[in-house]
Amino acid sequence: MPVVLSDFRVDGSEAWLDELSCTATRWREGDIEPAVFAAFYFFHWQMATHRDAFASRRRKSDQRPMVWTTTLATMDGRALREQLLDCLDRYQFRGVIANVPVALGQWLRGVWRMELREDMPSPREVLRAQARGTRQITAITASPRLFEPVLNKRDAFAFFLHDVEHAFKFFYSPALYAGQWAFFAALEAALDRGVFTPYFDDPAFVEKFHYLIGDMNTHPQHGWQYLRAILIEFHLRAEGKASTAPLSMRAERAIDDAMYFIRGNF
Repeated sequence: MPVVLSDFRVDGSEAWLDELSCTATRWREGDIEPAVFAAFYFFHWQMATHRDAFASRRRKSDQRPMVWTTTLATMDGRALREQLLDCLDRYQFRGVIANVPVALGQWLRGVWRMELREDMPSPREVLRAQARGTRQITAITASPRLFEPVLNKRDAFAFFLHDVEHAFKFFYSPALYAGQWAFFAALEAALDRGVFTPYFDDPAFVEKFHYLIGDMNTHPQHGWQYLRAILIEFHLRAEGKASTAPLSMRAERAIDDAMYFIRGNF
């Protein structure tokens, strides 16, 4: 059964919601692959948000976007996947940075290990996935949650794009991917060993640590430096010192012990 794309606006209309819900059900039942559903989720929102201006051709010889959306409705299986890839590769999408269609395309090709889910993972769950070389993508499908803010993003689509952009940063460079994977694996091992347990009574530290493990995809050396910085901030707060004051020897040893454990597993 082909997947249908319509040009309903994102206004909570029953038709638009029914269409998205039907496609989501097919994914849950295994009728379409997660990457295929993610591509349709992207196209559904783009078309509903921007109507016929949702995409533009890179070359005049390419079909106009509204032509190939009709073509998609006649396809299934491998032909559908190939057509989705062609659309992602050959068109620009309004209001979306180029990293997003690149990441969705690599997911469709099976090159990048991405995991689709409908709920919000905790920072620890994001860390666990990245420690195994996978990036999770949240595609919320239930109304009215679709149209409500998700963390600091305006709605479910904005958060979906945010996740896909993070996936690009995680995977795009094989060397950086390997480094991030190893760094997150070392952080998970440290958490399992209780290395950071003494710090978790401090809300300021917890907030920044959760950002590190759940919302930071960068060079592992940057992650390393960020971790050391928030450990220093913690000990300065605990000692009642200004941010420019020197640490006590006890604090220095505690930080060195934590960083040594991570370095030994990194």
